[in-house]
Amino acid sequence: MDALFEIARQFLFSGQAILFSPFYLSGFVAIALLIYLWRRETGGFFRWLFPRAIYGHSSTRTDLWLFTIGQVIGALGLFARFAAIPAVAAYVASVMPRAILPDAALSPVMLAMVLFVCGDFALYWAHRAHHTFSVIWPLHAVHHSAEVLSPITAYRLHPLSAAVNASFVTVVVGSLYGMLVGVFDPEATIVEIAGANAIVVIINLTLTNFHHSHIWVSFGPFWERLVISPAQHQVHHSTAPVHYNKNFGQTLAIWDWLFGTLYLTSKNEDLRFGLSDQADAPLMTQRLWPVLWDPIRRIARASTGRRDV
Repeated sequence: MDALFEIARQFLFSGQAILFSPFYLSGFVAIALLIYLWRRETGGFFRWLFPRAIYGHSSTRTDLWLFTIGQVIGALGLFARFAAIPAVAAYVASVMPRAILPDAALSPVMLAMVLFVCGDFALYWAHRAHHTFSVIWPLHAVHHSAEVLSPITAYRLHPLSAAVNASFVTVVVGSLYGMLVGVFDPEATIVEIAGANAIVVIINLTLTNFHHSHIWVSFGPFWERLVISPAQHQVHHSTAPVHYNKNFGQTLAIWDWLFGTLYLTSKNEDLRFGLSDQADAPLMTQRLWPVLWDPIRRIARASTGRRDV
């Protein structure tokens, strides 16, 4: 099972703040510069890329607080037991007939693609579940309470949300990994960049940090049926009713397309971010204590059958 553990580690390649590594940030800045020059923006590049209205906003300060809390929890390993993808994969692989298709071993490139697609499929359903089930929505609502978007908003997560996400993804992705290892060669390798799934690295380098940013980038109606553009994810954060429960995909838009949650962007989207439901009002104060406590209070009340008034 050593190969299985290594595949999982390589695919995840996920430090607690991996998107803020110099490698990924340099890609974000370089591509943003190309966009700035292509669009002939004015006012100075860094003022355009890091506007004070966003990075000085109280919502961004809450992002920073939640990011810091997440780093502390990660460093202490408090939720590590909820993320055991290699262990789940090892168990599933162990109960499957060995090498069902021994002559159908995938190339490193194809195996990397299969693992990426499987993981992205799991993340789509994990994200959609947070919007579907009222018992966990208050946790995910913390992420949607951001009034402005910046790359750090990706880490605007309630601490308990990390445990819920890890539990779901561990079971689904771990099971998929185990089945793949059982079907194909257990010694199979994936194409890598710096020890990680190359496809994941390229996506993080070129796309991921733009999803939570103020930079509007649409891919057009054809490509937005295949890949989630930054504009599509910004629409996902919109308060407009027409945008509710749309574009759950992490990277691939095909899941939204297949399951009826796709929204294609236009050039004239008037977006406001945050939450408009009265039940979510405490989160919109952008104060840390309500953001941390109110989701727990709401979940506790729901579990006892009580309703907010």
